[in-house]
Amino acid sequence: MSKRRDLIKYRGALLEIGEIMKAMKNMALVEQKIMARYYESQKRAIDTLQTIAEDFFPAFPELLPQPHRIDRPLYILIGSERGFCGDFNSTLVGFWENLENSGNLADRYGLILVGNKLESRASHLKQIIQRVPGPSVAEEIYPFILDFLDTVRKSLIEGEPPTSISVFFHMADSLEIEKKTLLPIPVSEEKIRSARKRSAVSPLLHLSPREFFVDLVDSFLVSGLFFAFYSSLLAESKIRMQHMQSALDQLEKKVQELNKQANRLRQEEIIEEIEVILLGSETLMKKRLP
Repeated sequence: MSKRRDLIKYRGALLEIGEIMKAMKNMALVEQKIMARYYESQKRAIDTLQTIAEDFFPAFPELLPQPHRIDRPLYILIGSERGFCGDFNSTLVGFWENLENSGNLADRYGLILVGNKLESRASHLKQIIQRVPGPSVAEEIYPFILDFLDTVRKSLIEGEPPTSISVFFHMADSLEIEKKTLLPIPVSEEKIRSARKRSAVSPLLHLSPREFFVDLVDSFLVSGLFFAFYSSLLAESKIRMQHMQSALDQLEKKVQELNKQANRLRQEEIIEEIEVILLGSETLMKKRLP
């Protein structure tokens, strides 16, 4: 009896945990819908800025960034601030380790890690110059970016400003790791030549070309960071949702197993009770016989 009572108590605790997880899953679904709208908006913004850059630079090639004698790139790795997201951070660390081993990185670079859970897995990486706690929910991204921009602009690599800025993050659609160059704005020579052939007319500007260029570069950096962080947080939420569903499935299987065990124990108790009754009846009958 006590064993079955313990099983029923354990099953009740699992059912209560399941209800909590279902509530967490519903909240995550609401948050995903909000982030998906922001993500699509920032995706359109960065695509529009890219198109503007591809129209602008062919008309003003003197503003194209010149190659640096010594390359000092700044790399930003966006991980998670919260846990329960599977291999979200470990795949990012593995991706970066493969880059280190490939020899495709510059000799001198700076690395910024975003997210406490990422930092715990990536503390062994080389040339880390900053470790920054990341946003946990969509509402935290805007104030975070405002502070993070200041961190990026003040970052120095061996006492010198970076020559380029790239960010590594999970894409919200494919959940694959993406590299996006934010500075200088990536415009290929082929697209510049194509734009020159397509139209020889310079774009009409209400600012001087250099003022427009400065605003364009700043807008591209800001929009690129917003896009990367919304994409990363949305991908993280999707992976967490998958793990929640997997945990709920396992929990349901465990509850069904406990139900079967409790039923078997109850059947054994009934059989024992019947045996006791029958034994008592036999004893009583024997006493009544002369």
